Amino acid sequence: MILYYEEAAVEKTSKIENYYGFEAGIGGKELYQKGIKQAENIGVEVKKEEVTTIQRMPKGFLVKTERNLYETKTVILATGNKKNKPPIQNIEEFEGRGVSYCAVCDGFFYRNKNVSVIGDGNYAISEVNELIHLAKEITILTNGRKTPEIRSDEDNIKVDTKEIEAIKGEKKVEAIQFKDGTTLKTDGVFIANGVAGSLDFAKKLGIMTRTK
Repeated sequence: MILYYEEAAVEKTSKIENYYGFEAGIGGKELYQKGIKQAENIGVEVKKEEVTTIQRMPKGFLVKTERNLYETKTVILATGNKKNKPPIQNIEEFEGRGVSYCAVCDGFFYRNKNVSVIGDGNYAISEVNELIHLAKEITILTNGRKTPEIRSDEDNIKVDTKEIEAIKGEKKVEAIQFKDGTTLKTDGVFIANGVAGSLDFAKKLGIMTRTK
């Protein structure tokens, strides 16, 4: 089975002239569609669903999308490299000192504390759901974008749509500073901007990763 959500990067390419077998070149969208059709022809099931979480199971993995659950023995992460780190001052400075990219990995460090999740889509909601029964209070920060649909009856979740300027603190994260001059006190910040990529899922599964 192939699970995909966003438009593939190759689809945005008007013409590809260095791909084997197409002497006159081929449009990126056409090449992508041919690849999907080829997979379907050999029995591969293709579904357009956003994957939000992958969990280890005793005999394989449980893949959660925004609509369904799938049990599988093997998962191949091939989502490419997504630049989902928002342009907020001091994010890199506080990585490992209050800024996290994985609620499953680091959520227990914030038991009964106030945390923030930066994001506005299903990926952000998935991270919130991992934190609901751990954190005292969760604030979803959409950073000026739309308010996400919160599929929860919990009353410890708030939403703030103001644009973020910086993450503040001394030795660790202490507050979010907004562009309008206001601040939000917080003990931790979870980045769930955009759509979850392969590196995010790899971290959740405990896989050792290297960026260089």
